[in-house]
Amino acid sequence: MPKDDATSFIQLARRGQLVECAIELIAEVGLAQASTVRIAQRAGVSRGVLTYHFRDRADLVEQVIARVYDLGAEFLLPRMRAATSPRESLLLFIGGSVELYAAHPVHMAALAAIFGASTGDAGVERARHQRHSQEMLDLGRILHEGQQRGQFRQFDVTVMSRTIRGALDAALAHIAAGGDVEPYATELRTIFDAATRTEPS
Repeated sequence: MPKDDATSFIQLARRGQLVECAIELIAEVGLAQASTVRIAQRAGVSRGVLTYHFRDRADLVEQVIARVYDLGAEFLLPRMRAATSPRESLLLFIGGSVELYAAHPVHMAALAAIFGASTGDAGVERARHQRHSQEMLDLGRILHEGQQRGQFRQFDVTVMSRTIRGALDAALAHIAAGGDVEPYATELRTIFDAATRTEPS
């Protein structure tokens, strides 16, 4: 491996480690208490190492958001690509999301803390909005395609998307409190299968 490539790889690995340390701390103490000093202490480095890799705390928090959403994509997309219909995609998304929350509780707790905090930082607010909006757009496309194919009844896609998102947020709280995973996932799949199903003529 050329020297420059090796250096870049090491820097990327270090950035990834710092992001993971930030995720752990935010999950434990909340966003407001997760200062750069405390994150550096968690990582066992000086604060200067953080400022070398990230412009500021907001930049680091943006990378935390990106990491958690990327983790979700890595977990869900392989399953959803195997779906043969919008209905199957929807049910895989719902069930898979609940399983994701159980598989990565620390990452999900950090994301929930960030979304639940008032940051006052434009960069963080923008990152939260962009990721959330993209998720809602992707979910809306599944619902719209299902309607176009006659697999879903006619309903307001925005309302249904927000209802599904709200149910998944409640599932996250349920899992974080130590609730059962599979029964909850099964019930949510059943609920939204029925809620979207084409009405019999």
